[in-house]
Amino acid sequence: MQTWQFECVIPGPPIGKGRPRATKMGNHVRLYTPKRTADWERSSALIMRNEWRSAPLDGVCRVDVVAVFPRPKRLMRKKDPQHRVWHSSKPDIDNVCKSALDSMVMAGIIRDDTQVVILTAKSVYASKDEGPCVELKLSAIDCEGPSG
Repeated sequence: MQTWQFECVIPGPPIGKGRPRATKMGNHVRLYTPKRTADWERSSALIMRNEWRSAPLDGVCRVDVVAVFPRPKRLMRKKDPQHRVWHSSKPDIDNVCKSALDSMVMAGIIRDDTQVVILTAKSVYASKDEGPCVELKLSAIDCEGPSG
């Protein structure tokens, strides 16, 4: 059974990493993260920083991400399942993971997202009695390397 060093729930709908935007200032081009993404990453980092009160993790690690999206009205009928159901529309799960990992770096939990060597991700709609959120779990991994 996996023992987690860090577990956190970020309330609110998951936000995928937006494409970098560019603005031209004279001869210079400045790239920036879209405001919506940057705001989500900052607020998520603040929540994580309040729960992680240690130095950044050194070495390789595993991160599990569960993106729980708001349940649409079309899935709220009596005949629809009560539990979580798969979410297969925008934003893509890989973009949600990028935002989550960038937030973990901002929060000082990991030094760089290159430390993450195992990443599992799920994209689901919330059950009928829960709200949207992003669930994150992190654990260190032995440095000996993969087996098999």
